[in-house]
Amino acid sequence: MKQRLTHLYLLTFFALFTMPSVVHADTVLLLHGYLSSSQEWHRSGIVGQLESVGWNDAGVLETVDDRVQSSKQNPFYTRRLYSVELPSEKPIDKQAKRLDQYVKYVRNKHADEQIILVGHSAGGIVARLYMVQKPQSDLTALVTIASPHQGAKNAELAQVVSENVLVWLDGIPGVEKIYRSQGLFFDLSPNRTDNLIGWINYQEHPQARYYSIVREDSNDHLHDYVVPSWSQDMNNVYALRGRSNTYQIKSLHGLSTKDGEILKTILIDLYTI
Repeated sequence: MKQRLTHLYLLTFFALFTMPSVVHADTVLLLHGYLSSSQEWHRSGIVGQLESVGWNDAGVLETVDDRVQSSKQNPFYTRRLYSVELPSEKPIDKQAKRLDQYVKYVRNKHADEQIILVGHSAGGIVARLYMVQKPQSDLTALVTIASPHQGAKNAELAQVVSENVLVWLDGIPGVEKIYRSQGLFFDLSPNRTDNLIGWINYQEHPQARYYSIVREDSNDHLHDYVVPSWSQDMNNVYALRGRSNTYQIKSLHGLSTKDGEILKTILIDLYTI
């Protein structure tokens, strides 16, 4: 009897302390930025980095005839990540509605699991708007990478150019994309009270964990020329002051393996992988 009890204690210890992935099942959704795609998470090496620490690639989510489809028929994973396709030229609220479809798909497919959103550049603003609009979604965490939380001067400039200059350049390849992006540029223009950034930064944000991956403000070639460093830190958002864990790296605006290393650190901070 004593030997059986000893075996029982050992099994209990093993279940509780050496198999945390059985207790927690979690899903990460990776959101790309403007004029990018879900494949950027693969090209940058980040998907491979996360797979190396136990987050299985569950495929790409996209909508076909307004229905969500996954590129993989994935088996059961206790840690999984999906990269999603967003209509990145559309205004932020339109993209947030697409994200809502993806979250509902994940909730339906993986009930009662914890969901973490990771957004690069404008994708981080899409994720933050979704969390503000849908606090009942009960998301675990938001990680933003080089996101323009205070807006970006480049967006303001692009809007002015699209409204006043490009009318003379109609027909040139690429110009139509800028025309289609006018609403997005307005959303991300800084120092306004009448656009999305000016509104969302003063709204109540749900109880969740917040993480900002910020490009260092440096004078060398590894510098973010798209979004200023101070705009990338969620601690500078009025409604989130003091709530974000912030990591700084020296990098250009695009995704890189440096972001992947920080993401691994964040996921370890959230859970034992």
